[in-house]
Amino acid sequence: MTYTLATGAMLKGRIKSKQANIFPLHKKAAIYYGTFILGTLLYGLLIEIKHEEPVLTSIHGRLGILLLLIVFFQIIPSLAAKDRTRIRKLHKILGYALAPLMFMEVSWGLYNGVISGSKNLVLIHSMSGGLAALALVWIILEILYPTKEGFVRTKIVSYSAVFMVVAGSWIIGGYNYLTNYGSQVKPIILSGAEPWAHSIVMEVKEHIFIFLPIIIIALSMTLAIVDQDAFLKDPNVRRAIAITATLALLMILLMFLMGAIVSNAGNMGLEV
Repeated sequence: MTYTLATGAMLKGRIKSKQANIFPLHKKAAIYYGTFILGTLLYGLLIEIKHEEPVLTSIHGRLGILLLLIVFFQIIPSLAAKDRTRIRKLHKILGYALAPLMFMEVSWGLYNGVISGSKNLVLIHSMSGGLAALALVWIILEILYPTKEGFVRTKIVSYSAVFMVVAGSWIIGGYNYLTNYGSQVKPIILSGAEPWAHSIVMEVKEHIFIFLPIIIIALSMTLAIVDQDAFLKDPNVRRAIAITATLALLMILLMFLMGAIVSNAGNMGLEV
């Protein structure tokens, strides 16, 4: 998905590229991406049928259908149309819509698989983290290929990342920790087969949880304060911003992994 979006941005000139003809790469990536989405949807349907579950009644399944339709209307008209200028705007809108929808779909699927029947707060917490990770990837790409328009977009995207992390991950995640995890899940994990999931993994996650919003806010404030000329002309400024964004992205991905470990330990404790 990231490669498809990046090559699409190269076609529009938003990201600079040394290669002259980007379209074949973009087309090939889009076809592979669409085939992958179709394959995972069909596989999901087979699993539901095998377990005698209602087909496409969940939000996860319906999001999968929506993703497939968007990909279909992305690829087929582009391959069939001789004059692509007529569909360029729709193509761009659908392409950018794919990214957040894909993160929502993946987050929903992960939590359906790891924490069966989890609370909505946990799901919102997870999706917010996924969207924040997407925003950070966007910021890193804009820094690698700096432009005046990209500098403005980077600021806006950083504000979105702050909102996702503070409101979605920090506040909602903290509320869930205080009201649900501490009183219900934690005792189950500590009395189960994997108590280290709390005493080690969750302890580390808590410390990252404290510092992540500070790093995201610092990143956004830096982008708000830094001068456009300094951003475009000084590689040291861009390097510092890119390192901060990469650190925040790695922290989010690590929190996803640790959350899955803790949740799995909670499920194992319930089985015991």
